[in-house]
Amino acid sequence: MKYRWKLHPSDYALGENEKFYGDMEAKGWRLVKRGEYRSKFERVEPSRTRYRVEVAGASLPDGPALPEEQIAVYEDCGWEYVTSRGLSHYFRAPEDSDAPEFYADPRQQAETLKGLRRRLLVGTLISLGLFAALLAMILTISGGAVELTAGVRRYWLVAPGLVVFYCLLLASGIAADTIDRWQIGRTYRRLKQGVPLDHAPKGRGRVRFALVHGLRWASYLFLALTALQLVTVQHGPMPTQPDGPYIVLSDVGWTGERTDFMGNTSRRDCTRTFLSEYWDTREYVENPGHVAATIYQDVYRLAPWMDPMDWVDCVMADRIQRSHEYIPMDIEGLDAAWVVEGGTEAVAVKGQLMAHITYLDGEYKTSALQGVLEALAGRWSAYS
Repeated sequence: MKYRWKLHPSDYALGENEKFYGDMEAKGWRLVKRGEYRSKFERVEPSRTRYRVEVAGASLPDGPALPEEQIAVYEDCGWEYVTSRGLSHYFRAPEDSDAPEFYADPRQQAETLKGLRRRLLVGTLISLGLFAALLAMILTISGGAVELTAGVRRYWLVAPGLVVFYCLLLASGIAADTIDRWQIGRTYRRLKQGVPLDHAPKGRGRVRFALVHGLRWASYLFLALTALQLVTVQHGPMPTQPDGPYIVLSDVGWTGERTDFMGNTSRRDCTRTFLSEYWDTREYVENPGHVAATIYQDVYRLAPWMDPMDWVDCVMADRIQRSHEYIPMDIEGLDAAWVVEGGTEAVAVKGQLMAHITYLDGEYKTSALQGVLEALAGRWSAYS
């Protein structure tokens, strides 16, 4: 293998990067290019080599590099220019060479770090935004701000892996930015105090690497679990007789032929997570050339440790008729039920079962929704 890629320390870990590249060359891998997260190495004869980082220039991913005049000065002193990434520029020299250090006075090197510190100001704003987003996700899952977060809470029920993926990814960004700000701040303060940069630190960077990359890889694991869940979703046409805790239009007296509506067909999808089983159905029945009745159902069978009443507000908030309010309705066989008076939507709860139903028959009568809920109660009696 002529080339290999390897994860490198953060841009803000100057000494750790210098030691990392020196250790790699001692193992026979010489730095060729530094990317955003990984560095490219080529196979060479192992050698003892010093690497140094010069911080200067505009903060662009691939340049511009240092001025040619400055590179020429360093090369005249025995340093070979290797590559650049953003504000950081990398040089190397044999360990036994007499190439001098870039700065005799650490205070001069401290001045070069101002660009990295300014760049972290932007990172701080991003970190604050990530923290606010993570906090919003936590509040969402715990039931805060129902009207604004109903959609996300429903995702927590039907695709929790996706929600965990976003939370872990946000947490990894927060952790990386926090550690980077601490690290470059500490380096700057020590240099200003006249303490030279440690070019071969021991043990530093391991906490950041383990925490940030641990969170990141954990997020990828939950993304993979979400992908696996999507693969195992049971898709299919709406059966004539229900095969789950939902109803069909024939249960409320509609006997017409099923039809398509605006490109949609009658169907039933089912998925399972560690929080719930979820059925998503839609059915259209025609009345000589026209859609006479339509029913959409979101039915959940929650895990035994979950209380459906904690999720009713979420299901109600994620609705079509946002200008209408739900009113309670007493339906025999259900623990609780609500309807939109003179509307099209209903919510029902029994045991661990919970459903949101949208029923359209052209009349929009509360009595019609009552009939739908009674049919659902009959269906759910088999699941008690």
